[in-house]
Amino acid sequence: MKKHVSLSLLILLTVPAGAFSADDKQAMTGAEIISKHLAAVGGKEALANIKTRIAVGTVRKESEPDAQMAIMSEAPNRVSAMYVFKDYTWQMTYDGSTVIFRPTITKEASLIEKKYREIITTGAMFNSISLYNILIAGESDDLKFEAKGTKKLKNRPAYVVEIKRGKSQPLRLFFDAETFMWVRTEYGRVSFAKAIGKFTNDVTQHGEDQTEVDFFFDTSDFKEVDGVKLPFKFEQTVAFPLIRQKSAGTIIGMIKEYRHNVDIDPKMFQ
Repeated sequence: MKKHVSLSLLILLTVPAGAFSADDKQAMTGAEIISKHLAAVGGKEALANIKTRIAVGTVRKESEPDAQMAIMSEAPNRVSAMYVFKDYTWQMTYDGSTVIFRPTITKEASLIEKKYREIITTGAMFNSISLYNILIAGESDDLKFEAKGTKKLKNRPAYVVEIKRGKSQPLRLFFDAETFMWVRTEYGRVSFAKAIGKFTNDVTQHGEDQTEVDFFFDTSDFKEVDGVKLPFKFEQTVAFPLIRQKSAGTIIGMIKEYRHNVDIDPKMFQ
């Protein structure tokens, strides 16, 4: 018996440090990963104390100078983003029932507008920048979180959680394996005909070819604000005709300031 106990102890001592905790992490459910995320950003109580949020900063696309940007949200489900580019103002708004997308995209590229309209309603647009957050309420009969293992994202391991809601297309959310920050959302792929020509509010189309775009939203550079950790940098998929030098690419946003629990003009959601 003593030899058996000693052998067992020897086995335990020779197992590499962290092996059991790593196995435990791999066994986490999607709901457990999200619970750890909510705790890591400050906890549900701190999040519940915030009723409105305004993120202001700049956004850059292609070779243009920095443009002014604001993302405004109001609990539980209103969000509005405005990027004031040189040739047009890009607005994406959801008031809990209606989507507003400006400027209007022509018929040739209507699938791009349709995809953005779909994304803004999910509660996973802008990751944790917005208060309209599908993760806070937790799972329900209509909403499921499924762990999909880990994946390297910008040379760092991240937990992947697939979000399934009714008949909507599943979303894939990535959480840094060390910090549990929400670092990416993938919204799926769109194949569309790219119109060729400069895009402004009075755009004229001149031709087309076929392209595919994978839509995602990345967040990074997390800092504490009013007791919660928030991202100060984001990278977002953008496609023609919202950009014009190529079929698809990304825009980079830099947040300079967050403002909490301030009055937001209702017109910002119209």
